[in-house]
Amino acid sequence: MKKTAQKSPVELVSMYVLFLRALYLIHQENHWKTRGYDLHLMFQRIYEGVQEMADEAAEKAVGVYGDLVKQDQIGTLTDRLRETEDLVERSLKAEKAFQAFAKKVYETLKESDALTLGVDDMIMSHCSKSEVHTFLLQQAEKR
Repeated sequence: MKKTAQKSPVELVSMYVLFLRALYLIHQENHWKTRGYDLHLMFQRIYEGVQEMADEAAEKAVGVYGDLVKQDQIGTLTDRLRETEDLVERSLKAEKAFQAFAKKVYETLKESDALTLGVDDMIMSHCSKSEVHTFLLQQAEKR
């Protein structure tokens, strides 16, 4: 994703929602493609969790900052997150990229005094869930 410093709060949270939607698509696609039942269930657990996160973020974004913008860029972002063939590695890289992006969004909103307590709580919660996803994927990668 591009630098976040010049973005308005509505653009930032829209990009955050967009990232979560792309993350969901990556995990769901990996769920469909995996051959091992244990990995199939792991990817399902992850994509269902990300789906809830994306829905929460979209509702919060609209409620706090106004309408979402630039949601048509989903294909471009999803393609960028799909850079490796190994499904576990792909999901792991995507989760780590999300964590880095969420941190930038959080810091930028905070610096611009546009971070409400609810949005703060939401981003923190999403990062916590993403850390669980990362742990699961790291364990799967060790097999």
